[in-house]
Amino acid sequence: MYTPRQKILWFAFSSRVFILFLQAVMNAIVPDHDANVFISPEDPTLRKTKGDVIIDIVLGGLKRWDAQYFIHIAQYGYTYENCLAFSPLFPLIVRYIGYILNNILGSFLNFHSILLISATLVNLLVFIKSADVLHCLSIRILRSESRAYKSVILYCVNPASIFFSAPYSESLFALMSFYVMYKCTENETLRFANIDITSSLPAAFSMISRSNGIVNLGFILYASFKNVIERTLPEIVYKYKTIKHRIILPFLLLPLFTSCVALFMTVVVALIPYVMVQTYNYFKFCIHSDHNLPEFLTSTEFLLPGTAESPWCNSSLPLSYTYIQSHYWDVGFLKYYKIKQIPNFLLASPILLVNLYHCLSYIKNNFRLCCRLGLKDNIFNFGYSSKVPYKQKQYPKGFGTSDPVLFVYIIHVLFLTIFCILYVHIQISTRLLASASPLLYWICSSKMNVGPTPTSDQNTINEHFRRIGIGKRIPSHHLSIANLEGVDNMYSKWKTFIISRRMPDFQSRLIQWYFLGYFVIGTVLFCNYYPWT
Repeated sequence: MYTPRQKILWFAFSSRVFILFLQAVMNAIVPDHDANVFISPEDPTLRKTKGDVIIDIVLGGLKRWDAQYFIHIAQYGYTYENCLAFSPLFPLIVRYIGYILNNILGSFLNFHSILLISATLVNLLVFIKSADVLHCLSIRILRSESRAYKSVILYCVNPASIFFSAPYSESLFALMSFYVMYKCTENETLRFANIDITSSLPAAFSMISRSNGIVNLGFILYASFKNVIERTLPEIVYKYKTIKHRIILPFLLLPLFTSCVALFMTVVVALIPYVMVQTYNYFKFCIHSDHNLPEFLTSTEFLLPGTAESPWCNSSLPLSYTYIQSHYWDVGFLKYYKIKQIPNFLLASPILLVNLYHCLSYIKNNFRLCCRLGLKDNIFNFGYSSKVPYKQKQYPKGFGTSDPVLFVYIIHVLFLTIFCILYVHIQISTRLLASASPLLYWICSSKMNVGPTPTSDQNTINEHFRRIGIGKRIPSHHLSIANLEGVDNMYSKWKTFIISRRMPDFQSRLIQWYFLGYFVIGTVLFCNYYPWT
């Protein structure tokens, strides 16, 4: 029998293997759609063996849409200005893992095929690790083993799953985002003035994985702000009121000063890689130089390095991303609101509506809490109870009602959701939100009721554990997950409630159909160049 963590890791692995199998089969059966999008130029001198043909058959369905850019950058670097829309961390990892694999497989495969294998392996391992980190984070925030487990199982079949396996940065970004959130909830780690210095590293990596990674700095800033308001300032006020010699007041402010220094150091460390990337972009495309690119890469309509012809180079703050998104993809405020894009709006509507409804419900049901920015209700009394007790207004119960821990996650995903609605190509909302926030999985796990099976009966489980326990104490969380899954599922690497169980109510079935439907249909459409999220 597998432990809950083993079940999660095995199911994360199994879901990736199924996607690889499904895309290979569907790519062979269904003819590709002519999407008229960027295709990485092929090196005419690159040899192509039978092994390369096999890799193209097995993994070729992953190399679609923006995956062409990531593989291109990993192989040739930033050869065109439009490539700057894609952050460098994932292509760099793929390239250097590719160098290692090239020493092993170089005699059988060309470097392009090796990079495709490298990207697939990187995303496989990173996705499994991201599921593990999400599990740890969910246990800490939800304080429920069952809901945390359900959340991660839903993550493993999330509606944007194909993008977590194809050569995209979604898996890497999800890992770094979840890790930032997890670090900001830790109490015992490398800390300076109650601020986790090590949280700067995943935050830095998330910013050079995807452009919206800079929003993750909000978790560090909020955690620091909350520590100062709820811990540092009350301690200073208490000591100030109790000491007799007011002359030592400056020494009382020392913890506040160290907190500011620690926060400053954390943010600076997090920003350094991002600043280095922007500096690289500027010197590569805004300073006149010879590009030294091979001829097959220069015969293109895209702007080449060293031309210094882009308008963004002359900006007071020369950042390329906004200009490139607007110039090459027509991204801007309400620019995507066209009649022909209605199908894409419908495609993205489930995740947008779920997030908006539950975020606004949380704010409505916890209005006073939100006005306090998620702080404790007695914080402004600095630990002293109010003379007039406040009778809290009774609101209807909803997701996260009266739970201040969820405040920062609600605000984070609400900001991203509104940004998606107003600015981005709406269909990417599903993969952007599915990789940036755990809130979708937390909401759906709280709304999903899992029907019982003959082997999830409590008496059956207790009897089973009595027989196999041999006198050992069975962890309570092991019992709770066995009660959810049933004994039969706990002995399987891949069978879980989401695929083996009929849900008892319409809401639960709707969630199940949404996740599994997008999981399968998205893979089939993506691998044949049909529009998807």
